[in-house]
Amino acid sequence: MNPLPKDIRTYTLSEFEESNSSFSIKKLEDLYRMKHGESDIPHRHDYYTIIFFEKGEGTHIVDFTEYQIENNTIYFIFPGQMHQVIPTSEPKGWTMKFTDEFLISNSISDKLINGIYLFNEFGQSPPLSINEIQKSVYLNIISQIDYFSESLESYTQEAIGALMKIFFIQSNNHCSLQKSNNPQLMETTNQLLHLFKQLLNKHYTSMHMVSDYASKLNVTADYLNKTVKSITGKSAKDHIQSKIIIEAKRSLLFSEISSKELAYELGFEESAHFNNFFKKITAQTPSEFRALARQS
Repeated sequence: MNPLPKDIRTYTLSEFEESNSSFSIKKLEDLYRMKHGESDIPHRHDYYTIIFFEKGEGTHIVDFTEYQIENNTIYFIFPGQMHQVIPTSEPKGWTMKFTDEFLISNSISDKLINGIYLFNEFGQSPPLSINEIQKSVYLNIISQIDYFSESLESYTQEAIGALMKIFFIQSNNHCSLQKSNNPQLMETTNQLLHLFKQLLNKHYTSMHMVSDYASKLNVTADYLNKTVKSITGKSAKDHIQSKIIIEAKRSLLFSEISSKELAYELGFEESAHFNNFFKKITAQTPSEFRALARQS
């Protein structure tokens, strides 16, 4: 993995669009040629990005994980995530970018967005792999989105919003685990996982114990741990630790905050406790992680 620069730039969608649009769609091959095949530098967005590689080779780094670019894969990049695309040949596919305002104005539920990575551990953003039949469905939707994005007809934004909603529904269906023999039980456990992750996103700086979340969800800590692990392969405790670690890593990379200040922000009473926690999970101290990631 390439060393990261000290300052990771955060882009807004308006920097790439002439009009003040909340949605953008472009071909990957056009972007590749415009950049003369050069790689991105590590960066972040304050908007959502979907990258559909119909064909591609190279590496895609999301936050702190490196993925090999493969054909027929879709990446969903959330606002605030650091990523870098390093192609080794000209790709073929599409990238779509959109803001929170786009989702709100088109009545697209955040459940459709967050559900795509409901089953993943925090900090992990693996691509969605699709087969040839599924690819034709996605390409059909995308070609219509591209058509309406260039159209001067009436209600084009409404059409794009409706098509994006179908795109998200399709993606959610493919992200879901194998259907359980007991669909009602599966729905119940998925709902518990969804509520747990909602609470974790909101309270990770103040609630570090599984029992804290179990209490709010009216279940036992043991039940929450076992249920989350049965669906994701990771316990609730693992998810809590992953969330704290990924937020700590982002702060260490994207700011000059001290370990002591960061420990306080993340809800640790003593910086030594935070340092020990960070090293136990990552095998590095916070300062070692920052120095290694930023080295040139």
